[in-house]
Amino acid sequence: ATATAYTNIGSVMQAMGNNMGALEMYSQGLVIREKLFGNEHPDTAESYNTIGLLMQAMGNNVGALEMLNRGLAINEKVYTPVSHLRVRRT
Repeated sequence: ATATAYTNIGSVMQAMGNNMGALEMYSQGLVIREKLFGNEHPDTAESYNTIGLLMQAMGNNVGALEMLNRGLAINEKVYTPVSHLRVRRT
């Protein structure tokens, strides 16, 4: 719940134009998810994807690509070929 709260606050901050604040909140959510779930969990992948999209919006395409690739790698490990519909959405 705490990781989700950080992510939600980050989303509002991003909508208000405070991208650096949003990045801090999203990063806090990621740290919590890594501690709770580890590095190979769909929620952790979602945090990487959220940070990646924010970085892209901030013009940091190299950082965005790194984060999005991390999220994709996790999803590819976690989901079986039968459940690739979720992977295709990320």
